Amino acid sequence: MRKLILVTIVGFAISATGFAQGTLNFASAAAGSVWRTTNQYGQLASGAAYMADLYYGAAGSTEAQLTALNLPATYNTGAQAGFFTGGPRTIPGFAGGTTIRAQVRVWSGGSSYGDPANTEVGKTILFNITLATPPATPVNMTGLNGQNLSITPLPFPEPTGFSLAALGLVMAHIVRRRRKL
Repeated sequence: MRKLILVTIVGFAISATGFAQGTLNFASAAAGSVWRTTNQYGQLASGAAYMADLYYGAAGSTEAQLTALNLPATYNTGAQAGFFTGGPRTIPGFAGGTTIRAQVRVWSGGSSYGDPANTEVGKTILFNITLATPPATPVNMTGLNGQNLSITPLPFPEPTGFSLAALGLVMAHIVRRRRKL
């Protein structure tokens, strides 16, 4: 009976470590990782209007191959404006000790980075990070230390573009009416 219990416990322990997911500390202000986000005017990103999410993939992945973690963090306010502190994040499909490729994407106005309602967007460089194995403390994103991020407004068509389009429609209507007469 003792042998059966011991085998069961060892089996559970092996299977639990086989499914362990790696972790990291999703924050732009942590030991060895300090970088701030500003907008085009140099103002620090502040409050719930600004969001950041982690995009990740296997080591060597290109930007297009990265997947959104879909656990966005909001930006801090006051003296901590420009920083976000999302806290520990578990990275699905990657065990602790695995090195992954990652990128932080930031936006304002929408509910996700690709949302058409966004008014500003930005992204960090691609960086590598080796995930921690729980229950160890999640690793900080040290690959971005000193890499401050500037977000920019999304292009919006100028009013002159709309005016020219309207003028073209009016002219097409006039020409069409003249041909009928």
